[in-house]
Amino acid sequence: MESESAPSFGRSLWDQSDQIENYTKHGTQILLSFSDFLKRRAEIEKEYAAKLQKLVKTQQEEHDKRSKSFNTSNSSGSTTGGGGGFAVAVSGTTANAGWMMLLGMADHAASYHAGLADQLVGEVRRKVKEKVKENEKMFKKSFDEVRKEYAEYKKVTDHLERIRQKYDKATKDMDMARQAYEQASADMNRTAKEIEKLRHDAEKKAIIAQEAAGAYKSCIEATNTEKDRFYGTTLPRMLDQIQRDDESHRIEFLKKAFLQYNDLLAPQSTHLASGVQSMSDMFTKISHTYDSASFAKLMCTHSPLPSDFTFEERSLGIAHQGSAGLLGRKTVTRGFTKTKDDIEENKEDAIITMPSKQGRKKALERIKVLDKELTELEKKRQGVDTLMNVYASKPEINQDPKVKRDLDDQIAALEARTHSVVGKKYKLQCYIATIDGSPMPDPPATMAGGHGGGAVAVSSSPITPFSDTSSVTSPAYHSQSFRQDEADFTPSPSSAPPPPPPPAPLLMDESPGIKHPAMRMAYDFTGGDSHELSVAAGEMVEILEKQDDGWWKARVVRDGEVKEGFIPGNYTEPDGDT
Repeated sequence: MESESAPSFGRSLWDQSDQIENYTKHGTQILLSFSDFLKRRAEIEKEYAAKLQKLVKTQQEEHDKRSKSFNTSNSSGSTTGGGGGFAVAVSGTTANAGWMMLLGMADHAASYHAGLADQLVGEVRRKVKEKVKENEKMFKKSFDEVRKEYAEYKKVTDHLERIRQKYDKATKDMDMARQAYEQASADMNRTAKEIEKLRHDAEKKAIIAQEAAGAYKSCIEATNTEKDRFYGTTLPRMLDQIQRDDESHRIEFLKKAFLQYNDLLAPQSTHLASGVQSMSDMFTKISHTYDSASFAKLMCTHSPLPSDFTFEERSLGIAHQGSAGLLGRKTVTRGFTKTKDDIEENKEDAIITMPSKQGRKKALERIKVLDKELTELEKKRQGVDTLMNVYASKPEINQDPKVKRDLDDQIAALEARTHSVVGKKYKLQCYIATIDGSPMPDPPATMAGGHGGGAVAVSSSPITPFSDTSSVTSPAYHSQSFRQDEADFTPSPSSAPPPPPPPAPLLMDESPGIKHPAMRMAYDFTGGDSHELSVAAGEMVEILEKQDDGWWKARVVRDGEVKEGFIPGNYTEPDGDT
């Protein structure tokens, strides 16, 4: 049962320290049970010896009494011989000799069992009790050290988690600052000074995010070093030492104690010899190597060591560093796995590999999503065109090349994205036509050498919180055609609501009893947080306050319940009855 390549606790059970501790406790419990057995066996042996000795003594006293009575009787009635002749005659019989031998052997057996009881307690049980106390103290210290090392390692991983949270917060702050800058850039009511201030704030937040990313990377490297030390050196060393202690102080000790117990039983009568020999054969086969290897093989989960911690990167774009702008730029790619953008870019390829029925359904759903994105891109392009017109019309702004560079970057990014989305939609339309057996659709202008350097032509119709919604028009992409030539692209009135202004400010209490003008909702609006009021198209609202940023504080009464919150002002229209 010995093996040179037996598995060790440190190599095979690095992730099973709790089970190793239970294993040693179980082994200690065997020692405790053996100690209790020896105690009870010794009590039984002592009790048996005492009763056997009492029985022998009683029989000897009765034998002496009978012999004495016979001598007295014979002495009083006899005419020949001395009174002691009968006793001599009786004692010399073979039957009497055999009886005396039997009682003597029984007394000898009683003495043996009394001596066995003393040996079981004094020579075996005493050592077992001492070893139990020693092992409990030793293993407690060993596993306390293991838990201490685990606690120290956990401090390192907890520190990494705190650094990651700081990194997440920094990237979130950067994204919010960039979003604020983008919104301000698209708002024609914002001054160049305000926009420039927001741009500086976005740059500052981006630098902070880069620093947080660097700290996160460094912390990951240090944590992985600590992880390798803990799982590769410290923990295996401690578990292997526990294994050696368990083998020598418990298994080997138990083996010797069992053999000593067996040796004490060996002098018993011959009818127990075979049983004693069988036990001896079994006890000699006890092996600490086999026990440890068997336990390790049965409990081993074959789990790999914990994988390295990885850096989950965020977009850390900084405005105007070299030729890179804050908008539409990424100085660091996100993550070590596929990002959401990667998955979106490959979604069309995944769809066209599906079975026809399932793929056609997915393709139609995807085309709807792409149409929605084209509409959003159109709106963004309109906003940029508006800002470009403002830039050209205001001398105090058009002298700043940074503003022009920002706007050019935004236009280039929008054109590139529009070209990509149009191509995706065309790919899916060709896939559907192949399944249906219908003619292939005409390629979009951007794929057939259309104008604009590959960008879809869009018209400019600025929409602000103060625009007259009754005159707003926006170009719409036809769901079944990809022709993007300006001659074929005719603006049509849009039923979609204008975009809402920037996020609403916190609610302010209004004084009761003041009458306010009423307006009718031209579009549905769903509030994004607790400060915004969700209203349906056609619903009458009472305007409490008009903010300069285009958000209006409104009040509605539904089923007797009064609700207040902010709505976009350009979602309303005068009521014809008021």
